[in-house]
Amino acid sequence: MKLSRARAALVGAASIGIVAVIQVFSSVACYKHDLEGMLVGLAFIAIPMLPAIISLVLPNPLRAVGASAFVVPWLVWAYVIDCVLPYSGGGASMSYVAVVILGTPCAILGAFIAAPVAKRLGIEIQAA
Repeated sequence: MKLSRARAALVGAASIGIVAVIQVFSSVACYKHDLEGMLVGLAFIAIPMLPAIISLVLPNPLRAVGASAFVVPWLVWAYVIDCVLPYSGGGASMSYVAVVILGTPCAILGAFIAAPVAKRLGIEIQAA
């Protein structure tokens, strides 16, 4: 399947948007953040999402999909730890520190894996 670079960039940007929506859901549903708190949360996850954002300007913008997909499990894990499981004491939650520290290398790995997977699936990015 041949995919234009513009369409591939749109798909990559949509995957980043999906991660942002997951973070906004967590901000509203669990932490009861206002607009300022939601923006701070989005700025915080921008660190592990940096490989996805950078991927949008690379020759294969579909790398952003892989990077985003590898960050989502960490956001879900943080939501479960902070919002689903009962509080187990011991101070403030550090789950979002794990999102940044572990999500960033996972996003880099996802970006590197996405190109060969797309090639194996027969997806070819056409030059503009």
